[in-house]
Amino acid sequence: MMVEYWRGGPRVFRVCSPRGPKPGRRELAAAQTRHGRKGEDMSDEETGRTEARAATARSGARRDGHGAEVRVGAQVADRVGPGNGAVRVTLLIDNERGAPGLRAQWGLAMWVETREARVLLDSGANDAFWRNALKLGVPVEKADAFVLSHGHSDHGGGLAKVLEVAPAAGIVLHPAAFAPRMWLARTGKVEPIGLPARALTALWSAPGRIVSALGPLEVAPGVWASGPIPRRHPLEEAERNFFLDPACTVRDHVVDDQAVWTAAASGLVVLLGCAHAGVVNTLDHVRRVAAGAQAAGADALSLGGDGLPLAGDGLPRVTAVIGGMHLLHASPARLQATGDALEAAGVRLVASVHCTGKRGKGYLRERFGGTYADAATGSVFEID
Repeated sequence: MMVEYWRGGPRVFRVCSPRGPKPGRRELAAAQTRHGRKGEDMSDEETGRTEARAATARSGARRDGHGAEVRVGAQVADRVGPGNGAVRVTLLIDNERGAPGLRAQWGLAMWVETREARVLLDSGANDAFWRNALKLGVPVEKADAFVLSHGHSDHGGGLAKVLEVAPAAGIVLHPAAFAPRMWLARTGKVEPIGLPARALTALWSAPGRIVSALGPLEVAPGVWASGPIPRRHPLEEAERNFFLDPACTVRDHVVDDQAVWTAAASGLVVLLGCAHAGVVNTLDHVRRVAAGAQAAGADALSLGGDGLPLAGDGLPRVTAVIGGMHLLHASPARLQATGDALEAAGVRLVASVHCTGKRGKGYLRERFGGTYADAATGSVFEID
């Protein structure tokens, strides 16, 4: 691996695939059978591919003063932006400010672009994501779809602006995202953290654009929303101070939590909003769904006939994980389990932002070394 620092421009992280043989569909189908999930994730009812496609209408890298480029693998593409099999992710909003002139806030918004699709994941707490997008040259108005990772104000606060500026984008969310949500502070104060009134009003005014994510959905060609994530790992649960009522008697397990993923030649690229379902659970779910999709013949995952590369456990490799991991209060055991899951998936880039917390970031930075990216608002990730 080689790290190069640049002066001036957005922070760019590149992950490139070392060229080599990749398994085909028959090999992936065999892996699915070994894991007892062949075809299980890919029924028409679960994927909702027809519904998602019908509802989501398709109508030189900059560098900042902190610019750093991380190159992983045997080769590095010379081009900038998505090319054949490439994925480009731009961090439009994060807690940390990157390039001068960009707005930072407690929240998250990410733009993912491939040759065939443009998708926005989350919108931060207000319209700051849009202002940053204008400065970074990110065409949010051309989004094929918007995916809400979960119904918290720091992720869906800018929904009204999304509906206004991206008229062709379907709004992909779980119905539970509409629920009122509360956070019980240590002081005993109860604070609302659900979608703000302006976002709810905008959604209610555009019911025809809402796509219910009740299972895995291909929201744009080759870009998927995970839908609800099964909670299998015993160490992973939502914060105990999340509630669904002002009296704080009904726990909120954030059942609407979902991730976005797509495929590059080097493996899956997984984007996390807050990973309230847990990083381990999320990666397990995404990898199984991706394997099922390719085994079932999903064209978007064939990557020109080469197929997805596999990790050592026989499931598709995850080449990059970017986003919030909600490890603010994680125990040492959970931190280790998270690192183990990332290693087992074969990750080549870990970029934990937003709600990961200092402890979580510190652990991942130390464990993954040069594979870890210290990202901030304005960071760009290019994955081949």
